Amino acid sequence: MRQLSAARRQQLPLQPAPMACRALSTTSHVLLTGSLLMALGSSFSPALAADAAATGSPTAAAAQRYDIAAGALDQTLNQFAARARILLVLDPALAQGKQSKGLSGSYTVRQGLESLLSGSGLEALQKADGSVVITQRAAGDSASALPAVTVVASAASEGSGLKRVAASGALGSRSVLDTPFSISVVDREDIQDRQVTNVEQAFRFDPTVTSASGEYGRGSSLLVRGLGIDATNGFKMDGLAIPGWGNDLLPMEMFERIELLKGLSGFMYGFGSPGGIMNYVQKRPTDENTFSVDVGYKSNSLLSEHVDVGGRAGDDKRLGYRINLVHEQGGTYFKGGELIRDAASLALDLKLTNDLTLTFDTLYAKRKSLGNAFWGMSLASGLALPATIDPSTRQQPEGAYFNNENIMVTTGLQWRLNEDWKSSFSYRYAREDVDYVYGNINILNAAGDTSTSMSAGIYGFQFQQLQAMLEGQVNTGAVKHQLVFGASRQEYQSLSDRSGVSLALGSGNMYRDTTLRTTLNNDTHTQYRSAEIIQNALFASDTLSFGENWSLIAGLRYTKFDQIGLNTSGVTTTRYKRNPLTPTIALMFKPAPDTTFYGSYVEALERGGTAPLTAANANEILGPMKSKQVELGVKTERETWSTSAALFRVQRTAEFTNSANYYVQDGETRYQGFDLSGRYDLNKDLSLNGGVMWLDAKYQNSSSTLQGKRVVGAPRFQATAAVRYRVAALPGLSLNAGGRYVGSSKLSTDNTLDLPSYYSFDTGAVYRTRLGGKDVTFNAQIQNLTNHRYWVYNGSNYIFAAAPRTLSLNARIDF
Repeated sequence: MRQLSAARRQQLPLQPAPMACRALSTTSHVLLTGSLLMALGSSFSPALAADAAATGSPTAAAAQRYDIAAGALDQTLNQFAARARILLVLDPALAQGKQSKGLSGSYTVRQGLESLLSGSGLEALQKADGSVVITQRAAGDSASALPAVTVVASAASEGSGLKRVAASGALGSRSVLDTPFSISVVDREDIQDRQVTNVEQAFRFDPTVTSASGEYGRGSSLLVRGLGIDATNGFKMDGLAIPGWGNDLLPMEMFERIELLKGLSGFMYGFGSPGGIMNYVQKRPTDENTFSVDVGYKSNSLLSEHVDVGGRAGDDKRLGYRINLVHEQGGTYFKGGELIRDAASLALDLKLTNDLTLTFDTLYAKRKSLGNAFWGMSLASGLALPATIDPSTRQQPEGAYFNNENIMVTTGLQWRLNEDWKSSFSYRYAREDVDYVYGNINILNAAGDTSTSMSAGIYGFQFQQLQAMLEGQVNTGAVKHQLVFGASRQEYQSLSDRSGVSLALGSGNMYRDTTLRTTLNNDTHTQYRSAEIIQNALFASDTLSFGENWSLIAGLRYTKFDQIGLNTSGVTTTRYKRNPLTPTIALMFKPAPDTTFYGSYVEALERGGTAPLTAANANEILGPMKSKQVELGVKTERETWSTSAALFRVQRTAEFTNSANYYVQDGETRYQGFDLSGRYDLNKDLSLNGGVMWLDAKYQNSSSTLQGKRVVGAPRFQATAAVRYRVAALPGLSLNAGGRYVGSSKLSTDNTLDLPSYYSFDTGAVYRTRLGGKDVTFNAQIQNLTNHRYWVYNGSNYIFAAAPRTLSLNARIDF
């Protein structure tokens, strides 16, 4: 008998990842604590070990999406077992000469096995040890008589499509379908298949997302429904805070999926801008041993290696682990540009008892970007938008760089109190250190002449967060309550450079490679604590279900907010304290289990901006800004199609420099519109995805000349489309293509400059096969297929040249 192992297997390093330097030394005490906790847990009594070993794995009753090509039955079953993470046993003689039509769409494990085995004369049976065995069907049995199949999964299934579980902060964990806000999720398979390297690429075919920067700079910034994501509070990993300055460039290889909550998040996560929340979900330990290795290439000479390994250790399998290691180095598409990237992550869980699990996770990432375009170019006052440039042109002076280093350490306890209640406690330490020397380029005239000034400095951003949550359900008569209670403390510190540099360097022309050179560095620079924000919060929510169709969500968060600014001597120069209550309320109607209509209202606060150096009130920190959001939407997930649609309106306090040269808060910016996205499987081989967004973003209720003007960087219309085709004539081969259109937007606050509309197309192919008894995947992807040149918005009066056509190649083997 041959065992077709359950898990997708993962990877080992091609070279050891470097240890963190400054950031790592800061967190060594946390790492030591986590190690001691794991050691203590491992020494629990044999009775606890036996108790944990006796824990049964949950059944994989939820559907997930599969894309398995037609082919030999044993191969299709092997692929299904790996993706469903089940232990499946098959006598090769039973499958000899048999073919399977493959599988495309969302299926439960039982449905998937029934479809793959259809017409084969075989059936799936559950054994006492939990494995699934393929046997010959008894004479006279019909396909409809297949017994129910219960399988042993590697982890609790999180569903697929809109039915997948997504973090929702103070609302607890719930499926996207049952969350009364707009959420987009990009999972690991999509990240791998499209060779995604940053969040802009991840959400490229989401019609609400607009690129606002480039891949190799200080961040691949993006806008969501015309709004940016808060660099202080807008980025999370597993629902807890991480620094956000440039962290939209974290290594994608480390994550199971990326979740984008669109709009206000004040109740769910506390202070933050209404652009939304970007939540990275780290890869977790697998119940079955997994091991895979992949190598990659990207234009012009970037070479990468990635290893992913996971499983459970010990006779009782109490200790789970997942390790990912990444190295990438080589030339980018910029002339003279180079990227060096190293990352390592570790996720551990220890089952102390059936109901009590201790976790410890850490992620380290170091990135050096040398000679690339780190930021856009600014336009001189009164200058018209210039013609596009060759994006590979050398824009930065020789010697320019932008480096960042991250360390995140998390430990927690999850305790299932009984079938209805569970609790969790988490601690997170996260720090980012930034070291840069780069040129600020100002376009002077229509001929493209430029002036360059240099900026240099070192900065640090640090979070510590404690959070405790209790989730459960009770019934009061005919009403069912899903309750969440929580408390959180979050400390944020910003470290600034005592001797940051800004000086003129020289001139050039944007249409020619620069010949400028800089010898600046930050070797002797030191930092001081320039800002501190402490948030203590209490929150609670109740989802009241009135029968099977109607439910009401009500929630409230109390935050004690304390923000201070300090000078280089450590003296507090500014302070702002506030204790707001931020509510949310939503009504949901489910005419069927796979469809949800909803209406929601939420409020949020975000910290106020700081007046720029050119303003008369330079460096003044303004008070927190208030935002409100109303959203009406519908979501549905069917076997062959799904869709999400939403009408939304966001009102946000407006900040700008007025005609008297004071940076002020006056009036509001109003973002209202409609977005629609969906998927349709025409047949088992052809799947379509697409979406559109209409957006009206204007200044309202303002005493300034901005009244009624459009908000910069917010296009009125966007559309995306993507297709995936499985080639029946060559099993294992799938082709993909996609495009997006971004309508025109305003580039200047006074609306005198327009940024033209643009389009871009991507395409690629993925071939899955078996070589030497191993699953092997070959992947080729092309971005900006037509090599279209266009400008993207990079801030008011700032433009960035979009990337040229780039080629990505990858080969992965699963052991």
